[in-house]
Amino acid sequence: MSENIADSGQMNDGIRQLNQSLIAQHRALSRKLGKTTDMASAQAILLEMQEINFRVMISGSLLFKQTTAAIDVRIQGVIEASNELEKSLKQLRRINDILQATSKFLGLVDKVLDAIKLV
Repeated sequence: MSENIADSGQMNDGIRQLNQSLIAQHRALSRKLGKTTDMASAQAILLEMQEINFRVMISGSLLFKQTTAAIDVRIQGVIEASNELEKSLKQLRRINDILQATSKFLGLVDKVLDAIKLV
């Protein structure tokens, strides 16, 4: 069984990067919200922001958890997907496209967070 990095007092850099990428997604959605004038779209964006915030809290609680090399590769994949999503959010105009892109990203995040919790 893997030891927890908390025993050595070292923060897991991959999980820290994942946490920061989630915060960046939250900010990107916040910028979209600031430009939204439609109430239904605003509510949909707020819901996605809540979903991301939940993952920020989960990843934050795992910051000192040790991971395997395979999980580290998956974390980097999610971080890359996060960067792509952030770029896409700047260009997307239709709310359905924003929600679909964000939901797909959150599916990747959930799989990685579940894997980290099991280590």
